[in-house]
Amino acid sequence: MTKSPKVIFNSAFTFALNNPDSKYRNHAKSIKRVKDMYDYYTNEEKRAMSMYDYYTGKLTKEKTMNLVMENGKFASESEVERRKKLSVKYLENSNLWQGVLSFNNDYINENIDIHKLEQELATNILPKFFKKCGFKDPKKMFYQLALHTDTDNLHFHFSFMEKQPNYIYSKNKVGYRRSGELSQVEIDFLKNQVIHTIEKEKIYTPLLKETNKDIEELKKYFNPKEKNYLLRNKKDLLFEEKILKLGQLLYNERIGKDAKIKYGSIKNKEITSLTKEIKNYIFSNSNLKLEYASFKESLNKINSYFYKVNEDNNIKSINVDTSLIDSKNKYIDNYIYNAIVNYANYNYKKESKTSNKIKENDIIQEIILKHYLKNKKQTRKDILKNYLSNNNSKQKFKNKNEIEQAIKNINDEMEEAQKEFSKLFVNEYTK
Repeated sequence: MTKSPKVIFNSAFTFALNNPDSKYRNHAKSIKRVKDMYDYYTNEEKRAMSMYDYYTGKLTKEKTMNLVMENGKFASESEVERRKKLSVKYLENSNLWQGVLSFNNDYINENIDIHKLEQELATNILPKFFKKCGFKDPKKMFYQLALHTDTDNLHFHFSFMEKQPNYIYSKNKVGYRRSGELSQVEIDFLKNQVIHTIEKEKIYTPLLKETNKDIEELKKYFNPKEKNYLLRNKKDLLFEEKILKLGQLLYNERIGKDAKIKYGSIKNKEITSLTKEIKNYIFSNSNLKLEYASFKESLNKINSYFYKVNEDNNIKSINVDTSLIDSKNKYIDNYIYNAIVNYANYNYKKESKTSNKIKENDIIQEIILKHYLKNKKQTRKDILKNYLSNNNSKQKFKNKNEIEQAIKNINDEMEEAQKEFSKLFVNEYTK
């Protein structure tokens, strides 16, 4: 049986706009191709996230894009935009070369930390490759790379251009390289350099340093030879943490206060931003999309009830008769009632009815807060352990599934709530 190769290399090139060998004169398309390349490289869904990145919160703390520059550092969003402009400038006279290095995953995972290879590519291997390709000074090359994990094989995308004439012709004359095709000798040199770096790491580099007990425990869920601990389902994992984070923030918002959140009064931008992200993600689910219209309609009915009572009776405020609710624990435990009670417990004035009405975000926050109170001791380690140890998706992404289920159940409970409203409130009329 033929073994899969350890390293595969594919390349393409785009002629410089002024390259005399180019027969392609649609400059607008060439420029668009260069710009689009950056959007493709920096796509967050393709970015590698290791267990270490997730556990330490590195990816959520560092506001960087998935693009490694010449110095081995990740580019900021503004730097990516700057590089887009520079690449268009350099395309006037320099070809654009693009390459993809793909790997047998077992070979990589058993021999080298993928991020170490990433650094070696940026700061050591590619500069040597440029010299082999005939470029005089690697510092006059403009290049970047991005590690992607969106296919079955780990792979790096990279591209390079000349900032100024840098190719050595005969008699030591320097100019822009006209040829776009890379020779087999050049390609083999690059592959050999990559393999040498990986094999050298296997022989000379010690195993990754031991970290804390939690990390060691989580490593047990991986293949013993695994060195990178790369995680799939990044979007769902980060969503799990967003739910946990929002619950913590909402809980902290109530500490030291009257134990009630006055919806619409929350000024914490992180809370509002997280709620929006969670809501958008929840309702992007194909099943929940069908529930969304019904969900909104139920909220509209609740708000209409308040408006009607206000207008019919000229009410200055609506106070909750808690004695009735206290006798019905199922209402107290119901997140819909909690939201309504919270809302009705503060002055509801006719002129502010639009800004004070219960919104989708209010209900979602109440659901997540109740979920957090039940799972207050949950940590990032628990999220990882659920993910790594379970094949059942409902256990793998426990927060996500519980919140989605709560959303699915919400309409029946709101319909019941509407029938009970007249029993829950004592109205104070304007004298």
